[in-house]
Amino acid sequence: MGEIKNVCLIDGPQLLATAFDKLGCDVLRLAGSGGAVLDLGEALARAREGRGFVPDLVVQIESLGRRCLLAGLDSLACPAMLWCMDPHLNGYWHAPYARLFDLTCSSQRAAIPALAGRGAADVRWLPTFGLSSPSPAHGQRTRDVAFVGRQSAARPGRTWMVRLLERSCAGHVLTVTEGLSFGAMLDLYRDARIVPNESILDEVNFRLFEGASCGCLVLGQDLGEEQASLFEPGREFDTYADGVELVEKLGLYLKNPRLTQAMGQAGRARVLAEHTVRHRAQRILEYGRDATDLRARGREADIWLALTVATMWEAGMFGGSAREVLARLAGGAGAIDLTVSPEMVCAAMRVQAMAGMTAPLATTVDSLLAAGLWEDSAEANLTGSMAALRLGRFDAAKSFWYRHIRNTGIKNPGPPGSPDDLRILWARNAARRGAVIRSGFAFDPATHLPASASECLLAVLNDRPEDPPIMRLLDTMLRPLPGYSQLRVGLLSSLTLRERDDWRLTLDLALANLRSYRVEPGLEELAMAQRLAKSQGQERAFARALAAADRSGLLAARLAPAG
Repeated sequence: MGEIKNVCLIDGPQLLATAFDKLGCDVLRLAGSGGAVLDLGEALARAREGRGFVPDLVVQIESLGRRCLLAGLDSLACPAMLWCMDPHLNGYWHAPYARLFDLTCSSQRAAIPALAGRGAADVRWLPTFGLSSPSPAHGQRTRDVAFVGRQSAARPGRTWMVRLLERSCAGHVLTVTEGLSFGAMLDLYRDARIVPNESILDEVNFRLFEGASCGCLVLGQDLGEEQASLFEPGREFDTYADGVELVEKLGLYLKNPRLTQAMGQAGRARVLAEHTVRHRAQRILEYGRDATDLRARGREADIWLALTVATMWEAGMFGGSAREVLARLAGGAGAIDLTVSPEMVCAAMRVQAMAGMTAPLATTVDSLLAAGLWEDSAEANLTGSMAALRLGRFDAAKSFWYRHIRNTGIKNPGPPGSPDDLRILWARNAARRGAVIRSGFAFDPATHLPASASECLLAVLNDRPEDPPIMRLLDTMLRPLPGYSQLRVGLLSSLTLRERDDWRLTLDLALANLRSYRVEPGLEELAMAQRLAKSQGQERAFARALAAADRSGLLAARLAPAG
């Protein structure tokens, strides 16, 4: 398309609106209300009456706090773009919502496959941003270390990190706070030398950009190549693999203020060169100019919006009753057309199950089996099987499993003898498909139908609390995923109480503790794993396993000689 002069920005920050303005764009900012649908056509019609505004590009910024959905995107004559700021927590509903846009951007490169999982054809990486901030010399700053972030029972890892900082910063000025305004937070960073960083699910977060913008040395988790492509480790910021390395590097930088300042200023220079809000605004305009018409329209758009509403409603993020959600899925037709898509079928069953609508749920299950609908859809078969179990119909639940393996050519592992056996079969199958977890979704086995491998196993554990084989299987599935060390600490602690002689299990617990900032328990478990391995004549196997996880060598250095 041609030049973009008019930008409609929905739920975007003022910083971004100002950046568009400085690039010569007229900006219309719209704000939706959380958990509701904004009719974009009506909002733009009002804007045209008031100021004659006709957009050349519509950009919606998803944020964790405000979750507004747009209706009427299909009637736009200009490109529409969604920028997902928190896909690590909201990707499960971003994926269907992305079908309403021509182009979807993800702040996390690692989240792109999940966002494209419902068929979004154009998903691109657009990281978060910093800003052009004053940066006083470190000698003028009064705080050595500052951390701004909410602490809660739901985030034990952050609390453990703060306690570790408090012990490690004795004799230095440490400030830990939360609930600051954006301006007050920046003022604090401009008065601090070092900003430790910690993220919810090992994602690249705003704190990295904000701290670097203010010339602080950001000391964050090692998140791999994605983060390293944004800031150079060891020069523009630094990383740690676990609590031991965090303490080691924090001590190093507290003793070397000149190095700390040099790295903080290098990080700020990188922000100014590549990562300001102006850079992101420029990139959005570039993307808008080359966007193609890919969004759903008409009844298809209504369906994807309804599926997004149903998914958010299931997660407790959208208001209204179950009947209202189901009516939206039906599109005014009275009854839901189960032949539309497997996504429609699954959404209907999940809403019906969550609302305790037993009779409609039974009708849906029976209709699927009788008509042979969506036999080749793993999601439809899994959801139908879990719905049948919710109804207490084990034979029907097995029917969905059998038709799945028949249509996918999977070797029959044998008949499941119980509902939990069936859930375990589905868990293994879902894990092989990569559907291990719905990141950010607070699954409740008493309410929700399992939709992933971990949820199937959590449903089993709800019936058989602390079952060792199930906890082992769940831990095996979670181990490769970033950000789940805190959850694994609980699983592995319970397992090691039952299997005290397994040094590999004890080593896994040690590493999970250390990555969760529990340094003392982690080092104790590490020494225990070493002793167990030695008693079993497996010192070399232990050393190899530790070396694979100990990039810095600090953990091995903390251990007494094995001999």
